Amino acid sequence: YEVRGPERWGRGGRKRRMSEPSESGVDPKDDTPLTTSAMVPVEGINLSPEVAAAIAEAFPSDDPVDDPEFDTVKHINTLFPNEQSLSKLELFMGKLKGRIRRIDGDIQSSVRGQSASDTSGQALKDAQVGMSDLFARIQDIRKKAEVSEKMVQEITRDIRSLDYAKKHLTASITTLNHLKMLVGGVDSLQMLADNGQYRDAANILSAMQNVLEHFERYREIPRITALHERVDKIKLQLSQQINAEFRKAFRRPEPDRRNCDVGQLAEGCAVVDVLDEEEQTRFKSWFVNLQLRDYRDVFNINEDAAWVDKIDRRFAWLKRTLASYAENCSGIFPKDWYLEEVITERFLEITREDLMEMIATRRDSLDVKLLLFALKKSTEFEQWLVLRFPSREYEEIKSPSEGGAAERPPDRDVGGTDGDSIRNKYRRFQEEKQRSMEREKAGGQPIRRLKSNKFIGRVSQIFEGCMDVYITAQDRTLEGMMESFVRTYKAEGLGGAADDEDDAGKTLDSSGDMFRFFRECIITCCQLNSQPAIFDLYLVFKKYLNAYCDRMLTAQLPQSTTIASVILKDASVKLSPEEQFLTCCILNTAEYCMETTSQLEGKLKQKVAPEKFDAVDMTEEQDKYHEVISNAIQLLVRALETQCEPSLAIMTKTKWEQIEEVGDTSLYVSQMGKNMATMVPFIRSSFSSDRKYFTNFCMKFVNSFIPRLITYMYKCKVGTSHVGAEQLLLDMQSVRMLLLELPTIGSATARRPTSSYTRYVTKMTTKAEMILKVVMAPHEPPQLYVEDYSKLVGDEEGISTLQTILEMKGLKKSEQQPILDAYRQIAPAAASEGERSANGRSAGGSRQAAATSTKQRPSIRKLERLMKRFQ
Repeated sequence: YEVRGPERWGRGGRKRRMSEPSESGVDPKDDTPLTTSAMVPVEGINLSPEVAAAIAEAFPSDDPVDDPEFDTVKHINTLFPNEQSLSKLELFMGKLKGRIRRIDGDIQSSVRGQSASDTSGQALKDAQVGMSDLFARIQDIRKKAEVSEKMVQEITRDIRSLDYAKKHLTASITTLNHLKMLVGGVDSLQMLADNGQYRDAANILSAMQNVLEHFERYREIPRITALHERVDKIKLQLSQQINAEFRKAFRRPEPDRRNCDVGQLAEGCAVVDVLDEEEQTRFKSWFVNLQLRDYRDVFNINEDAAWVDKIDRRFAWLKRTLASYAENCSGIFPKDWYLEEVITERFLEITREDLMEMIATRRDSLDVKLLLFALKKSTEFEQWLVLRFPSREYEEIKSPSEGGAAERPPDRDVGGTDGDSIRNKYRRFQEEKQRSMEREKAGGQPIRRLKSNKFIGRVSQIFEGCMDVYITAQDRTLEGMMESFVRTYKAEGLGGAADDEDDAGKTLDSSGDMFRFFRECIITCCQLNSQPAIFDLYLVFKKYLNAYCDRMLTAQLPQSTTIASVILKDASVKLSPEEQFLTCCILNTAEYCMETTSQLEGKLKQKVAPEKFDAVDMTEEQDKYHEVISNAIQLLVRALETQCEPSLAIMTKTKWEQIEEVGDTSLYVSQMGKNMATMVPFIRSSFSSDRKYFTNFCMKFVNSFIPRLITYMYKCKVGTSHVGAEQLLLDMQSVRMLLLELPTIGSATARRPTSSYTRYVTKMTTKAEMILKVVMAPHEPPQLYVEDYSKLVGDEEGISTLQTILEMKGLKKSEQQPILDAYRQIAPAAASEGERSANGRSAGGSRQAAATSTKQRPSIRKLERLMKRFQ
């Protein structure tokens, strides 16, 4: 190790190269940072990681200086982290120098000892000799191993030959035994076949078929070929004998027990069971055709007994045939042949062919009554077959998360209410949870369930193509019902107004009849398992829901020809009590139809095919019934307005400028209250128990009546005197109280109006009060008057409303002009807008009036105190 140049250490772990080293090696003025580049370079040996690891393993050391990743700066900073630690620097340097001297001495001693030794060359030679000797020994061992391997092969050659000989002998003995069994079995089988001993023959034939499989590799050997041919001849002989015996015994569907042995026939079936599959199929087909031989003769397609009206006779014939089979043949044929099911399947195939051919040629004679009869009988028969022949095949159940096909779309909520949606979600959750539990019990294996029974729909599906006959019939029936509804209404009407509580919420009876018919149609289709027909019914329902709305509700509204003018214009509508009751009944009926249509939509979505789920939508029909409700309410509103118009006419004819003092409520307000008390309780009692539409009626009346009231108020001439305006303002307060009592007017039980209705009435009547306050205000000076107008009424009303108010005050044109000029200066935008629409502005567009100004005139404050006294 070589240190190039002296170093001195300063405070804070800093160093500096000095020209002259001091004895202590410390310079207190040194501020040079301690960095790696400033360190004295040390030349060393770069060892590979493997060598370094080997050295560390041979000479373990805890000294950080021996670490291959030793960092000088980091080590020094660790030893001297601060200025106080520099006090031990001299001691550390002394120890370090002593260690360096010891290491140098050790190195020098080792170098001298190695160079002086003469034995190093001899050791290398000894090592080379040892390696050569080791290599020679290895070669010797390899040669001996080869010799040993040859010796073992010589020894085991005979053993391998003996092993092969044993294997071949075993195979030969086995084959010879099989051949002996085959030769003996063929002889025995021939003897049994000749003697008609079928049970033993069946056992031997089954065993021989297994033995023949062993000789499939030796078919080219003549002896084996001859044995195969002999077995085939015996099988043919057995088949012919058994067929002959069965044909002799079964000249008719029932066996002739006098000329046959039932036990012998049963043993013959055991032989047939081990014959070729083709022979089994041929034998079963013969027997099934025998059982159904008389079926096509009895129900020939050219006979009347074969037509659809006697389809139940077909099913009764099969039931008798199956009963006869169970009584006479169940002990002959094996149970695992399931001949009853085979007979039934063949019967259904023949029935389908005959019915489809007859329906194609005689479709015109198939009416809806006959169709429903055939469908009902077919469905009942299929259910009987399902109970008699349960399904035996299984299928795996996959959850929706595993990609299995669900019976219904996964994200749909069947039904029209929130409760139905929640119940269906909970049901699907429970089903999925149950599947998970069953899957865990099965050890993660797929869950299996029985497949749908193969007899479902085998006959009834024939008639699904004819369901258009049913749909057309229901269409005609509904059309007749609509005509009957209209005739009955025109002939009988409703019979009068509501005189008792039983008539409250009355609906047209025809609506209930229509929806009951809808329900019966859906039940019928569900019983017939016809999903396509249900969707066709849905289209028919939509058609007649619209027809009922047009022909029985909209067309029967009183003065229905003027409904558009009632809604869009200010036409007067006068309704008698009977007409008012009829309007309420139509409204209740429309509400009932709208709610029931929503439920009908949910029920249809449950019944239609999954791919038609989203196509079922009755929103348009519900909107149409909602429109009838709105028209009926608007008609009643206009009727009540018309009844209150004489009172408004009295208001305009009153000489307001001649009133000398403010008194009680004016006569027209009292008359208005009487008119409302006559009509509103009657309407309230005729509505349904749900008061939402009556509340809607009250709010619509307020919304329509207040603008009309303001229009009539503009016609009143109060003059410059404040007394007439004060009386009008007091009347407006009375009108507000009258409208607030409107929902409970004439009611035996007093109810407070809802807060929303109270706020709405207050909002609508405040504008009239603000206008009257402006009328009462002094019109001089003009600027102050315009400010009062802007604060109380607002600039949005424009100059046209201001001009109308000035005319109510009775000001001349010359007196109005300064005020109008001042308004144009203060609010030019509103003034110009008002001038453009001065003659085209409607009084019905009311808004929230501005807050009352804090700088009211003394007369306005006096009037407010007077109004509070009457509240």
